[in-house]
Amino acid sequence: MARRLGLLILLCSLFWLNFFVILPPVLASNGLSLSTAFPGIEVRPGETVTFPLELRTTGVSKTVELQVVSAPKGWSSSFKGGGMIINQILVAPQEPAKVDLQVEIPQDVKPGTYNCVVRATGGGSSATLSLQMVIKDAPSGSDKMATQYPVLSGTSTTTFQFRVDLTNNGARERSYSLNAQAPPGWQVTFSPAYDSKQIASLSLKPGESQGLDVTVKPPQGVKAGTYEIPIEAVSSNSKAGVVLKVVITGTYTLEITTPTERLNAEATAGGESPVTLLVKNTGSSDIQNITFTASPPSQWSVTFEPDTIDVLPAGEARQVVAYLKPPKEAIAGDYVVNITAESPAASTTATFRVTVKTSTLWGIVAILLVVGVIGGVAWIFHKYGRR
Repeated sequence: MARRLGLLILLCSLFWLNFFVILPPVLASNGLSLSTAFPGIEVRPGETVTFPLELRTTGVSKTVELQVVSAPKGWSSSFKGGGMIINQILVAPQEPAKVDLQVEIPQDVKPGTYNCVVRATGGGSSATLSLQMVIKDAPSGSDKMATQYPVLSGTSTTTFQFRVDLTNNGARERSYSLNAQAPPGWQVTFSPAYDSKQIASLSLKPGESQGLDVTVKPPQGVKAGTYEIPIEAVSSNSKAGVVLKVVITGTYTLEITTPTERLNAEATAGGESPVTLLVKNTGSSDIQNITFTASPPSQWSVTFEPDTIDVLPAGEARQVVAYLKPPKEAIAGDYVVNITAESPAASTTATFRVTVKTSTLWGIVAILLVVGVIGGVAWIFHKYGRR
């Protein structure tokens, strides 16, 4: 009796062993599995994330249909393989089939935990996979653009160079376009750090930083003051920026010329001849209390109208008339007259070549004297020549 009972137990054990060990592989020969190495990730609003999926099967190859059966409202997703959007994939038993699931996170999504369920169906089998996305309390555009020295100062002729660092804080590689909102006439260019070539865009991998040299050139004659230049790096779903400031310090320079830009004049001996001057403020700051002096030849006189300019704004010009008066005894010819415009902040000198002509009246008098002498000699010959 005991021997029969032991035999019965052995037969039952063999039956159940055959059921659990031999039968499951037979069922698995038509099975399908779906998995990913990263089923839970942290993401930010506005990002597009990618889950790499693997599908495996046993037995024969299967055409498997892919579906997202559950996702948060307003989220969009797609399966990608071979650079294309797909909804089916062929799974062979020899090796896993790989496909990417891309999920676009809305820009206005609130922080929290969100789930997405994917299903693969084919050959009478199916498999599901739950994916988790955790939204942190971080605003879109959390990429960073920073500079250690955001304010630089110099004159209107200075070329300013800022060093800026751009960091991709996202989970995917991003391409950025570089922009600057400069005042009219200003030139702003971007170059990689320690490189002379100019760029308008660049790509950064997740967590990667790139140093940028931002060159700012003000327009000629820009006035003294503080100028703000916002710059930014913009990608498809993020933006980072920083405000650069340029402080233009005052420059004080004067120039004397004429409306025709010719530094010559004519004058008459003994007479007063006007010469129109053009006094220019070529600096970046207003100049006050400009007075005029001249260094003419001996016995000449030079006066000015007006003789003082109270304020000459930067970039502007004023007309001043210089009255040149050579002495009556001046000999006809060319003379040099130096005219100076001077203020407490700046001064300049222009050299004029003045051609002096004698008075017509003195020419007539000279002619009359010559005629008188000739007439007198003729009269003497006429009166005493016969004797």
